[in-house]
Amino acid sequence: MNVREAFPQTVVDSKQALECIARISTEVERKDAPHLLNEEIIERCWSHASRFESGCPRGYWLLVARLTEATLLCAGNYADSCEFEATGDLLVNSREIIVHSRNGGQSAVKRRHGRISSQFISTGVVRKEQMNTFYARISLETTKPPLLPHMTQVLKRSGFISQFYLRRLEECQRQIAATLGFLSAWSIFDAAELFRRLEASSPRERAFVESQLCRFDARVFHQIGADLRRILAEPGYPSPFLTEDSFGHRREYREPIKVAPICAQSLL
Repeated sequence: MNVREAFPQTVVDSKQALECIARISTEVERKDAPHLLNEEIIERCWSHASRFESGCPRGYWLLVARLTEATLLCAGNYADSCEFEATGDLLVNSREIIVHSRNGGQSAVKRRHGRISSQFISTGVVRKEQMNTFYARISLETTKPPLLPHMTQVLKRSGFISQFYLRRLEECQRQIAATLGFLSAWSIFDAAELFRRLEASSPRERAFVESQLCRFDARVFHQIGADLRRILAEPGYPSPFLTEDSFGHRREYREPIKVAPICAQSLL
């Protein structure tokens, strides 16, 4: 089913909004994160879901948290598979940068991969002089930051997401960066070479390498989905992923947090 067809164009009440949010969540789950999900699909789901924020804020922000978790799983899977460019796109490489002329000329979109100089400056003996002149005449505007840090910041500003989950997102992003650094230092740049090196390693060395990889699992992703389904049946259910004041007032008790450890790793 196409995500756009999963819900009506007009939402009349909070119950219908939550039902539509739940359908989007189900469609995301059917994509079997992180294997079939990618940046484009996640962005599209988020865009479609945004119309339901006012109808059901708690359900909407749980869905955004689930989409963020899916993005985290994708990035961790890319890193463990030595896909440096794909990981960088989710973690550090802006999705869109606009190049503006200081003289009021026409703006242009920078190609996502590659240098600005390669896109806008011709090669030749006067290239260095051209570069100095060019950079003095332009300004850059990041219109779409990298998806994973952007979603994390949006969740932080929402006021709906619990601190333990926000900390988890930050810890896991640091782990992804550390994994890329480790693989680069070990001169491993593709999954086949990583497999060969692991096969040739001693059990102790193999365990050490595994400890440097992400190896994220989908338990938190599925738990957020279960909480969404629970809220559909019980609108007042206090999900541990939401803040205590997400109801508009503080809860009088704390729900025990039962989630997977931060950046869970597995050994061979």
